[in-house]
Amino acid sequence: MFSAIRIFLLTVLLAGAGTTLYAQRPLTGIVHDAQGTAVPFAVVELPAHHLGVQANQDGYFSLPLPTGLTSTDSLAVSALGFQRLRLPVPATAATRLQLQALPVSLAGVTVHATAIAPQWLGPEEDTERFGFSQNGLSPEKNTGWQVARYFQPAAAGYLTGARFFVNGNGSGNCDKKLLKTPFRIRVYTADGPNGGPGTDLLTASVLASAAKAGWVTVDLRPYNLAFPAQGVFVAMEWVYTSDQFLCSYQYTQLPTKEKKTGTRYGQSLGGRLTPETQTWYYTITYGWRKFQTRDQTGQQRIGDAAIQAQYMP
Repeated sequence: MFSAIRIFLLTVLLAGAGTTLYAQRPLTGIVHDAQGTAVPFAVVELPAHHLGVQANQDGYFSLPLPTGLTSTDSLAVSALGFQRLRLPVPATAATRLQLQALPVSLAGVTVHATAIAPQWLGPEEDTERFGFSQNGLSPEKNTGWQVARYFQPAAAGYLTGARFFVNGNGSGNCDKKLLKTPFRIRVYTADGPNGGPGTDLLTASVLASAAKAGWVTVDLRPYNLAFPAQGVFVAMEWVYTSDQFLCSYQYTQLPTKEKKTGTRYGQSLGGRLTPETQTWYYTITYGWRKFQTRDQTGQQRIGDAAIQAQYMP
């Protein structure tokens, strides 16, 4: 059966692939705004080398620089609500990177009188002890990880809420220990490459966490988010906040069946196995990709994230 362990192994490979560039020295620093306030969870990357990290909630980052950098290489820094910054790679080992806030354009709020109740779109709760998790996340190895699900309503409307099913009793007891880890909600228009996540619709940084295992509901009405007929992606983003949300677990490496110990960070997002999936995943190294790996039971099912979107016509 396609299990959560297979997802754990996938995230290990994805996170590790971006760190195999022979590091010469680390570039460390703080990302802040014009007032000197830290910008949490900003992305610092070397686009030409497909190498990047995510700053923590205090704006701190540590990026291993590869050998062979040239004068044409540049550093890119991005964060929700800020203009993307591109600059030469700093020559010093430590630096401070300042971002400029994007102009705030408040959308008008339209109130509709309707007898139609909001609809929840998406799969029901996790029924197969299946999940999506992040391995290897730490201050030194913070490569970013998002899982998003696609939703397409019958007509254009508003996105008024989101739900995420957080597992609480998974392999090695990590789920129970880590279920209260904060995560960030992301919303994208389906205008990216190959119909994947593209433009940010939710430009504010919205965090949530589970009080207990089960559905976590997030009210998105204050953000007046359009729900276009072409559909949107709603995502859970794992963000590093504290070492207390790290957990060691045992797993079996296939096909050798060798027992190994892994380290996991943060909550497990529930899911189910279906013939077709609407789920995509993101890493700083590779960008957005649709899940393709299927189970080995002969049923050829694939994981679909337990994320729901509330649609208001």
